[in-house]
Amino acid sequence: MKSSHLQLSSLLFSVFASAQNSRICQDYMIPVNITSQVLVASYPHFQDSYDVVDFINNLARRDANATKSPFSGVESATAAYNIGATFCSPGTNTNTSQERTILVATHGLAYDRRYWDSGMDPTNYSFVDFAISRGYSVFFYDRLGTGLSSKVSGYNESQATTQLGILQQLTGFLRDGKYTGNFGTPSKIVHVGHSFGSLLSNGLIATTPEISDGAILTGLAYDQNASPFLEAFALRIASEQFPGKWSDRDNHYVTSVDAAANAATFFHGDSFSKEVLWYTESITQPVASIELLTSGAIRLNATTFTKPVMIISGEFDFAVCGGNCVGILEHPAKEVNFPNATDFQAIVHPSTGHNINFSYNATGAYDVILSYLSKHGL
Repeated sequence: MKSSHLQLSSLLFSVFASAQNSRICQDYMIPVNITSQVLVASYPHFQDSYDVVDFINNLARRDANATKSPFSGVESATAAYNIGATFCSPGTNTNTSQERTILVATHGLAYDRRYWDSGMDPTNYSFVDFAISRGYSVFFYDRLGTGLSSKVSGYNESQATTQLGILQQLTGFLRDGKYTGNFGTPSKIVHVGHSFGSLLSNGLIATTPEISDGAILTGLAYDQNASPFLEAFALRIASEQFPGKWSDRDNHYVTSVDAAANAATFFHGDSFSKEVLWYTESITQPVASIELLTSGAIRLNATTFTKPVMIISGEFDFAVCGGNCVGILEHPAKEVNFPNATDFQAIVHPSTGHNINFSYNATGAYDVILSYLSKHGL
């Protein structure tokens, strides 16, 4: 079952055509050279999964902010990486206002770019297919340390600020018409994120607001306690949990202990099928411990961003809302993070957990997102 899913997923990374719509896709391996301010890691190395349990317990404890810092300072670091990416555009002239807009999609923790382009039942679970059916083009990529992108140390290298620098550089390439196939130079670029990818997209428009024409932030909330999520994730050393699968990752890449832990953190109740859950297990990617430690280093107050911003999270998102997002998405985001955004919207997507793209109601969220962009001429 898993191998057939993976084969189907890999086929979707080539030129794809269906009875409902057609698309032209091109894969890239993009060289980037990133200079960023990074934290100097000084926390203990993981020798086994018991060390991971201690690490998560200390990270999630009530007085975590008062414990010893896992860092000894800050330094400037420069490094070269290769980033695996895909650019997809409509296979025919759509003659719509969206035709010259590129959506830049950044996935979250525990996934690679396939989060946006499901190899299982893409009609219901592929954001890429849905966006193309509305005339948009989509650029989606594997974050550093995931998928086909460069594998680096999970202890100190895959930091949030480095990931942000990569997103900034990739966006600059797209602005110049690079890595867009025959599409050429876009007229508009909108950044779409999920979870950790939403934090990076938020950081992008906070630090370089001129680089984006709009932002859609899914699976995100502010000033919420992530401790229950971290504990429910039940993380273990990835290479030990699945021997032979992730031999190219060090002991600081961790993964959930089983499918039940996956369901506890990313899904909700009867809002998903077990077949989809097992598909997500087959495409999951390990999480770098340094990503968990450095997400707070991203600046989120995008006070000078004056373009459209939407936050959309599942009603029962356990990861960012503790299982209930009703009444907490708009504030303080509107006043603190996006006080000057055009038509800021905070949407609670009904009957859905953290993994919006793999819920029964995924296409409902896609419709809300793309209708909002179309309303603003994006």
